[in-house]
Amino acid sequence: MAIGNSESDRASHEYFEIKSPKPNSDQTKVSKEKMLKLTAIERRECQFYALPFNPYGPRSAYAWGLPMRWFDMKRDRVVLVGSEFWERLGGPGTWDDLLAIARREGEKYRDQIDAYLLDD
Repeated sequence: MAIGNSESDRASHEYFEIKSPKPNSDQTKVSKEKMLKLTAIERRECQFYALPFNPYGPRSAYAWGLPMRWFDMKRDRVVLVGSEFWERLGGPGTWDDLLAIARREGEKYRDQIDAYLLDD
């Protein structure tokens, strides 16, 4: 996913490899290779390995081992987890806005969700 929409924006483009919170090792390796190629082409770090959320809690608690072969998931500055990703993509407050929408919609559809998931 590239951010920026013209050649003049190229210097401000950012690229995101968006993965599930528990990616496979081979997917992570391919992402790392793409990111290294982009670094060589752009001659700057402009790409990120992004996980939209962390099922383990804060980034410091990330515990899925497979991507750790390729990234330091807790300290690597090109890795964005949860709020770091959403705030970079949409600006300050984006993560909190998404959570508020999810809570509101979850409450609105709670009975339907429960019936679907808990129905024998």
